[in-house]
Amino acid sequence: MLYMAYGMNMNVEAMAERCPDATPLGGFYLPNYRLVFRGVADIVPDGASVCPVALWKITPNCLNALDRLEGYPTLYGRERLNGGWITYQMRDTTRTSHPSAFYYKMIEQGYKDFGLDDWHLRSARSETERAA
Repeated sequence: MLYMAYGMNMNVEAMAERCPDATPLGGFYLPNYRLVFRGVADIVPDGASVCPVALWKITPNCLNALDRLEGYPTLYGRERLNGGWITYQMRDTTRTSHPSAFYYKMIEQGYKDFGLDDWHLRSARSETERAA
């Protein structure tokens, strides 16, 4: 099965620890979505934007580990995009808040791991600073 990450699960080293059977397939820019921070990463539909993401091939054991990590089904719901890719979206979409420095750095490294421009990451963090 295929899993699409947009937050800390883009980080290859961290993903290897939590899902050792996962295989990175590549990074790309998902159209019509935008990265936001609600303390942790989330994506929202936005027809004027793209969101850097990473695609992974995962096993059922990986999916179980990701469900636990993401607080599924309470914190994040599991969604299917682009013909069945699994991803997670937050249930509570009413707030935005700044990510911790550690969390942000994990995502930033994931962007580097997949050769993605971090402009969208920096923009999402700046958005939370303006909202504060």
